[in-house]
Amino acid sequence: MKRLSGFLFFLCCNCFLLAQQSKLDSLQSVFENTTEIDSIRFEAGTDLLYSQINISIDSAKTTGEKLIEFAKKVDNKLWICIANRRTGTAHAIHGQFEIANNYFFKSYDVLNNLNNKKELSTILNNIGTVFYELGNYTQAQDYLLKSLKLAEDLSNDDLASRALNNLGNVHTDLQNNKKALDYYKKSLKLKEQLNQKRRLPAAYNNIGLVYTNLKEHTLAIKNLSKSSEIAKELGDKRSESRAYNNIGIEYSKQGEYNKALTFFNKSISIKSEIKDIDGLASAYLYRGKNYLEMKRFKLAKTDCLLSLDMTNTSGALNLQKEACECISKTLESIGNYKDALTYSKRYVSLKDSLFNKEKTQEITRNEMTYQFEKKQLADSITFHKKETTQKVAFQKNLNKQHRKFYITLIISLIIIGFLLFAYTKHKQNLKLKNSEIEFKQRDLTNLAVNISNNQEWVESLAERLELLKASTGRKRAKELEHLEIEIKNKVWVNNNSDNFYKQIDALSSSFYNKLTSQFEGLTKTDIRLCSLIKLNLNTKQIATLQNINPSSVKMSRNRLRKKLNLSPDDDLNTFLHTL
Repeated sequence: MKRLSGFLFFLCCNCFLLAQQSKLDSLQSVFENTTEIDSIRFEAGTDLLYSQINISIDSAKTTGEKLIEFAKKVDNKLWICIANRRTGTAHAIHGQFEIANNYFFKSYDVLNNLNNKKELSTILNNIGTVFYELGNYTQAQDYLLKSLKLAEDLSNDDLASRALNNLGNVHTDLQNNKKALDYYKKSLKLKEQLNQKRRLPAAYNNIGLVYTNLKEHTLAIKNLSKSSEIAKELGDKRSESRAYNNIGIEYSKQGEYNKALTFFNKSISIKSEIKDIDGLASAYLYRGKNYLEMKRFKLAKTDCLLSLDMTNTSGALNLQKEACECISKTLESIGNYKDALTYSKRYVSLKDSLFNKEKTQEITRNEMTYQFEKKQLADSITFHKKETTQKVAFQKNLNKQHRKFYITLIISLIIIGFLLFAYTKHKQNLKLKNSEIEFKQRDLTNLAVNISNNQEWVESLAERLELLKASTGRKRAKELEHLEIEIKNKVWVNNNSDNFYKQIDALSSSFYNKLTSQFEGLTKTDIRLCSLIKLNLNTKQIATLQNINPSSVKMSRNRLRKKLNLSPDDDLNTFLHTL
């Protein structure tokens, strides 16, 4: 029975391979048939190219070059763009990013003279993605945002979802995790609306990675597992292996190294099967790091060296840097300090190279923006050559750049020290200013109480005078004498109510601004009531100052609570003191 099962499996595999080869032969036959209609030949050529990507990169390259030559021969500008873009995609999938960008820029340069916003949005997205893979986040974000804007202008949700996803990738690498999560979720929503099930594994994978960065372990595993499940259901081995690798990274961060190793092994097995060189470089690196934590130094060294060898071909500097760091730590752990130092120096060199590269690319960003807006082919080509020349120049002057970096660092430290001193001085002045404000507030509160008390005394005096009208004789004379003495001894506050409110308005200007900016519909009376409450005056004192009944103050407070959207449980005094 086992032999029969094995035979059936072997037969199915051969049938599948024969069917696949038959499809490739059919496409190639149509593409090379000079009697066929040009549009059919071109469509067959593009299908053939994509079919060859996961089978033989050399065949895909050859088909790509033939497709470009065919498009040039029939003098179809749009086909030239598409052929270059798809050939570049083949190189990008296999980690050959700089070669890929050469093709993408050729497509982009021709598109500058065509009015095809959809294709332009696509190529801008591809260029941005390659810049991201090469660690050039500034240029990546620039091109991706332009791609997104064009997609939104076209109301093309498909292109928009791609740009949003890749912008999420950029912000993930820059540790802007909340921003990245926002981009990823928007992208996922569009993919689900478009029923793009084949793109869901990548979307859930990216969201899982952000949750990993946010140290939300449960959500990370949940999204990564969903990514692997959908990918397996679709037969998408590339996405399945990527999800396994990231699950391994998550478990490794949690210290569950054996469980992590299981997923790393699954990932590497699939990536080897589909010849995903770029993915293998990353998987070997992280499995090597996991072995390093497990103190299995020989295996760690082997994996990290494999990763470094692969990234030397692809030019992915970030992975090269991390691989050198891993190798250095491994060699140091086994006592090979000499070789450890060699890789440590290479790690520092790569780190500095990335730093210098990013600075150089930031300087040229304005020139790239100008080229995009003017759509000038010559300027674009000149810039591309200039960028290549700059890379060579920076490699030759690396030692000089090191010295400049350290000088800049020292100057920066001096500036930071000065800023810290200025900040401390500012805090001291702010503290004094706050003390002065608090003193003025206390003084203003005392003034308000005095005005209130004086008002009450005046009202009391009026009542006593009313009583005197009914008195006669000695009793009246004696009461008048008492009133005269009391009036002479009474200390009056010179400031009247208008002056008092002027002082409140001056002292509470920032408080007024906060109220009016956060809450609509507040009247001047409402705002002044807020200030009086913040001065800790009671209802009776406020009523006296405003020359109204205490019941009216209570009604005003109730209306104010509604305008400030306070619940019955919220304390008005506490709320106003927090603003």
